[in-house]
Amino acid sequence: MMPEEINNGNGPTEEISNAEHDDKKVAIHEISCSNCGAPLSYIEGEAVITCEYCGTTTMLAGYDNIVTVESHYLLPPKVGRDEAIGIASGWLKKGFYKSKDLPNKVSWKKTEARVLPYWIVRCTGNTRWSGMQKRTKTTGEGKNKTSETYWEPVQGRITDDYTWPVYAREDTSEFWGIRNIEPGKQCVFPDWGKFIFRIGGSKRAPNKDLLEGKMDFSIDELKKLNMQEHIINGQIIQEKAEVSARNRIIELHQQKAEGKATKITDVDTTIDVQGVDLVYVPIWELEYAYKDKNYHILVDASRQEVLSGEAPVGKWAKATVFDIIFLLIAVIFAAIGGTTDGVSWPWIGAGVFGGSAVAYSIWTATMKE
Repeated sequence: MMPEEINNGNGPTEEISNAEHDDKKVAIHEISCSNCGAPLSYIEGEAVITCEYCGTTTMLAGYDNIVTVESHYLLPPKVGRDEAIGIASGWLKKGFYKSKDLPNKVSWKKTEARVLPYWIVRCTGNTRWSGMQKRTKTTGEGKNKTSETYWEPVQGRITDDYTWPVYAREDTSEFWGIRNIEPGKQCVFPDWGKFIFRIGGSKRAPNKDLLEGKMDFSIDELKKLNMQEHIINGQIIQEKAEVSARNRIIELHQQKAEGKATKITDVDTTIDVQGVDLVYVPIWELEYAYKDKNYHILVDASRQEVLSGEAPVGKWAKATVFDIIFLLIAVIFAAIGGTTDGVSWPWIGAGVFGGSAVAYSIWTATMKE
């Protein structure tokens, strides 16, 4: 039996299957493309629908408010599956924290192409902050030398231009790494395993112009790499995206201000929005296995770069961190021994920590990656 179509006047047409009482089924709706007239099917909750025939995007701003999105762009895809794996492999062997031969030891488990909708909020964030900075001054000389702590009032201003990305769907966890491209979000995740001294290796997403390289949305561009069937419809309308961007930028500027002084007493942020654009970003989500553990990498198919990724930390990076820490402790013990007469324990401590650093390096050389 074919699904029964129910037309509710000027609103969307709703399709109800003969299994409508099955809890696992989702309500499927249908409207006509305002440009070519083709049927546009969407599931309950989606509000930004792109026609897979002509590329026109329609926004359901309300039941009786169906509008065409005029400011509608695409970052044209330039790499397919194999090229995306090549980009990810190049990323895996770069940097101090990764083993240089790591790409040769991984197995690729999953490669998923997606064309994801983002609202890009073009805006400027201006923040005025004030607070108190804790300072220390030294007075006197010799035995009369003392240190005093005092508080000094400080203030400043933070101004940044943004093309802030807001993922146009409610669930940012449905695909790995979606939120990681936001400015200030952690985008590189080192896996230290059981190693205790986890210093460095992570990275935060830069404030980049996500509209750079954009073109008017084109289904033909997606067809060149067979990505037209991987378009994901949005759920968040433009007004809600703008509110979300404002709130996130206010949070980011609050964090920046808190790093400017010991104690922040006032933060005032204003957001000047110049415009909001819808851009579809072609993404390759890759999953690879290394030593029975799975990791993820997100590749921008347009800019041909890694947006976010997870990677195991190499053995020599761990050894270097271990050696630096233990050698510094050894130097401190040696310095104490050099200024203390008749005391042997500082030299014993220096020998233990220095010897431990050497021993760890020797053990690392014999250990398999």
